[in-house]
This record gives sequence, C-alpha cells and structure tokens, in this order.
Amino acid sequence: MVGDNIKYPQLSYGTMAVISQSLTLGSITVLILTILVSWIIISIPIYLAGKIISGKHTTFGKAMVAAVAAPIITLIFFFIVTIGLAIFLGPLAIVLGFIVSIIVLSYVYASIFDTGLLGGFAIAVLGTIITYVVSFIVALLIGTSLVFLPTGFHGGSPVL
Repeated sequence: MVGDNIKYPQLSYGTMAVISQSLTLGSITVLILTILVSWIIISIPIYLAGKIISGKHTTFGKAMVAAVAAPIITLIFFFIVTIGLAIFLGPLAIVLGFIVSIIVLSYVYASIFDTGLLGGFAIAVLGTIITYVVSFIVALLIGTSLVFLPTGFHGGSPVL
C-alpha cells in the first residue's frame, strides 16, 4: 500500500528529557519575575506622566493598573471597531479603529488618574515621550535600547 514505507521520527530519551526539563520550577519562577519586573518598568513612565498631569491623584499603584488595563481595553475596542466596520468601510475601518482606540486609551487614563479626557490623552502622549527619552539615554549609556525605534532604509540605523 502507498505510505507503508513512511518512517516516523522516534523521540529518544534525550529529547524527552530536554522537553521535560524545559518547564521546571526555576524556569517558571524566572518567567514570573521577568513579568513582574517588566510590569514595574513599564509603569514608571506612566506614573511620571500621571504625576505631571494629574498631580496629587497619582500613585504608583494606579500607574501599574493603567499599565495593564489600558493596552487590553484599547486592543479590545480596536479589534471590535476594525472587524465590525471592515465589511462596510474596508481599509478605512482601521483608521477609525485607531481613532477610537486613542479615545478609549485617553478615557482609561482619565478615569484611572481622575482627570479629564484631554488629561488622559496628555498622560498617554507624555508617557510615550518619557519612554523614548529614557530609552535614548540608556542607548547612549550602555549601547542598547529598551524600545525599538523605527528604522530607515540606510543600514537599519534608527531615524532620529
């Protein structure tokens, strides 16, 4: 019969040992610690922007909540608007989804930091600026960047 002479790969004991050792308690601990440290680092620019815009209403705890809630809620609204309107508007739905997601992001920051919609937008913009400035300073000091800047067509160096 056709296909009788097909040889399927056999997993050796060594391969199985590598697979079983990839999810150890140590690797899970490192993963959890990496997520927590990243969450704290991401919250710092949001905290600073919130402190500048909102002042006394800002705590680091609110910044940490914003660092998790804002991207999730914004992405949900972006996908709902884009997919929901793509049938009617075509590629224009992506533009409308982007505009709605900016408004939603501003609203999320405004509600978390007890400020108006323009204040929420200012927190989003200022947080982004702070992130890029800190990334640029780190790149100058240690030769690497925390944020991937857009690259041009001239050898892949950042466009500044």
